[in-house]
Amino acid sequence: MNSENIKFLTSKFRSLLDITSGPATYYVPRPYRNATVRLRRCRMDEFDKRMRLLEEAGLNVFLFPASEIPGCDLLTDSGTTTMTMEQWSQLLLGDEAYGSNEGYFELVNQVEETFGPAWGQVSPHKPTVFIFHQGRAAECALFTILRRELWGHGDAHDHSELPKGLNRSLATRIGRRAETIITRASDRGQPYFIIPSNSHFDTTEANIEANNIVPLNLPCREHLEGDETCDFRGNISLEDLETLMDSVGERVPLVYMTITNNTGGGQPVSMANIRGAGKIAADFGVPFFLDACRFAENAWFIKKREAGYEDKSIPEIVHEMFGYADGFHISLKKDGLANMGGALALREDTIFTRKYPDFADKLTNHQILTEGHPTYGGLAGRDLKAIAEGLRTVVGEQYLEHRIGQLERFGAKLRGYDIPLMLPTGGHAIYIDIDRFFEGTGTHDDDLKGIGFTALMLLAGHRVVELGIYSFGRSQKGREVPPDPRVNNVRAAVPRLVYEDQDLFAAAESVRVLHENRDRIPGVEIEYGRDLPLRHFKSRFKFKP
Repeated sequence: MNSENIKFLTSKFRSLLDITSGPATYYVPRPYRNATVRLRRCRMDEFDKRMRLLEEAGLNVFLFPASEIPGCDLLTDSGTTTMTMEQWSQLLLGDEAYGSNEGYFELVNQVEETFGPAWGQVSPHKPTVFIFHQGRAAECALFTILRRELWGHGDAHDHSELPKGLNRSLATRIGRRAETIITRASDRGQPYFIIPSNSHFDTTEANIEANNIVPLNLPCREHLEGDETCDFRGNISLEDLETLMDSVGERVPLVYMTITNNTGGGQPVSMANIRGAGKIAADFGVPFFLDACRFAENAWFIKKREAGYEDKSIPEIVHEMFGYADGFHISLKKDGLANMGGALALREDTIFTRKYPDFADKLTNHQILTEGHPTYGGLAGRDLKAIAEGLRTVVGEQYLEHRIGQLERFGAKLRGYDIPLMLPTGGHAIYIDIDRFFEGTGTHDDDLKGIGFTALMLLAGHRVVELGIYSFGRSQKGREVPPDPRVNNVRAAVPRLVYEDQDLFAAAESVRVLHENRDRIPGVEIEYGRDLPLRHFKSRFKFKP
């Protein structure tokens, strides 16, 4: 039966290619022009070939060859940016010295200019910016060294139950996450430490869990209730954060804020919320860190939506945002506008540096062991120059207006077809609500229809990714247990300066076909990887018969 459904959906996709595109109306041109292009070698009409490749990849979008995607590759916005000519010019000027190359000093200076004077390096012998080949490596270093510091304080042996005073929701969420970690942890003991956030992303959660610490998501009430009128659904729940700190503050080594909130639908965080979270952390003597991957996009939303910031420049807003933080980690593959790179930054004389005075030295040792000399951090010198240029470009209002505007137009096109989205539209991606998408079709979590949806989008010629009950959930006794709070989306992340509206609107037509025929979308079975950590990167599936 499902083979017939797939043939039917393929015929629908094929019929799109016979429709003549209508004219689009624009009043403002793009703020850039194409200087170079690459023609695709694959074609939209190669459905049989893509079906064969899909089956070989086990329906896993991460394993499908990118060279065979003729439409929009919306798997991620990380490292997929089309760099500017100014950035390419810096690649040609790169200094590839092993130690203390020219690009290192340019990047360190640009971090101070972009994020504010507080992030400047006061002494050449005390670095504040630690470079890594990507953000994932930076967060790995942060949590690995933090765990060693915490264990060194002698607290890790305390596996007592959580104290009284937590509300039932918090206690349940912590207990579930702790249970998962206990199963994986070598010492089989209940982890003592908790790192709360508005929402950790998947690899951040994995790095925290790998160090036997509980990653706890505390999204705001408006987000949990699906309030589409809320301008800042990415906020952390300050009430839950304060309750947590009151009850188990001694177990919290960091408060972490993701801007924008990727797991939470690319939703922005308000300045008031950043300020409030920083104050709660400081009141309890706990450091406050930012996951700053999409900081410029978050600043744009603050300027456009938060009272009192409409007349402030993007750099001014960024400086204030980062003025509340003790440190931040960043994947420079997002708002660094680069194809590779990450960093961890520590402000001098903060709660964090006073608590862990040797942390910077240990970070440097970690860099040398894993990334090479600290002044290149696993990157070529030319990459450092391109990143510095990207950090200059990304805070430009003309660029950000086009970037966010393109996402809004893409979202509006999908809404015009009654596709259920997370609203308001976020900064880097469109999030399709899979629960509402399949509402009324008798779909169950174990059907993994989000995975089926992404496989069929690849058949149509476009790549998107499931960020829902499979990516963030877990298997328990052979059944899928969704994340708590529940997340069940498919994300279409738009690379920066890569696609035009025509491309995105073509992807929207394929989504429309699937929505109109959603009762024909088959569920999938897991062939491999159900119980693996970070399983969505490695699993293999097949359509149910």
